[in-house]
Amino acid sequence: MPLRPYKLPADLTQIAKIAAETWTYPDNPEWNVQPDEEESLEDSIENYQRIWPLIRLVQFLSPGLRDFIHGHVWEDNGQLAGFTQIHRRGTTASWTISAVGVRPNFRRQGIAKKLVQAEIDFVRARGGKHITLDVIDGNVPAINLYTKLDFENFSTNIETYLEPETRPEALPIPQGYTLESVDDYAWQPRYELMRRITPPTVTQFETVEVGRYKRPFFMRLLFPIIKRAEGLNVHRFIIRDATEQVVAYAVYDTRTRETGRNTINAHLDPAHAALAPFLVNYILNQIIAVNPNRMIEFGIPRWQEPLLTAARNVGFKVRVELLTMGIALN
Repeated sequence: MPLRPYKLPADLTQIAKIAAETWTYPDNPEWNVQPDEEESLEDSIENYQRIWPLIRLVQFLSPGLRDFIHGHVWEDNGQLAGFTQIHRRGTTASWTISAVGVRPNFRRQGIAKKLVQAEIDFVRARGGKHITLDVIDGNVPAINLYTKLDFENFSTNIETYLEPETRPEALPIPQGYTLESVDDYAWQPRYELMRRITPPTVTQFETVEVGRYKRPFFMRLLFPIIKRAEGLNVHRFIIRDATEQVVAYAVYDTRTRETGRNTINAHLDPAHAALAPFLVNYILNQIIAVNPNRMIEFGIPRWQEPLLTAARNVGFKVRVELLTMGIALN
């Protein structure tokens, strides 16, 4: 059959080879995979293959990690024509389709629909309750496909980037707030913050559950190894107000290799919007101190408007807007 589940890790190599071709948009070149992104993807997959025996061992010891990565591919006369990739969000019943791709010569044949439907059927068989995915706002064929499969748009994520030229002058933390570094074991602060601030329109598909934030024991052991294999140093911190309540959480990655980009993920309690300029300034200072002149990516949910404004004020530019779509399974 042309449609089959992933064969791991072998299929990852083939996917890396066609990724740039798959995500090429002649009419919208700003959507294309950039050369440094392609290099980073290839580098990551190469390192995943190197540590795959360890990943398999951990999956054997911890059944909760067996949904670390799944997917399907479509083959045509021995050629890889398209693929999808999906993973469970922690130990919850929510899943995310992280990639959908069909090579240009194989488009308009219904392949993408069959691949996505295969993931829906797979998740339903595993007892999953929700599936989410991101699609570029303006990619009308893809949006129409997901809509026909009963996905609905419930949020928007703004993908921004910055090519830093100088390190900004550090801002003092506003009075009444304290900042502290945390590690991957400290999942409670992030969980408590997201439970308090995530809009109901989002939680209908992206549920805020302990299982999404608290990593199983073996995953806590494996995660640092994976990040090192990918050439990343991960940094986390929280900010508390005068009552000791967590009002911000941020994680940023800095590259340890010449390829790839630094990335930021942050959330801020909207009731403390005035903290946004300091939060963005602090992260920038930390990243640029380690990786000057390296591009920085910052994905910001539309509902986090203070962070988006602060990022734009220091020079971040919008690359694309992603519609986040979800489906609830019966």
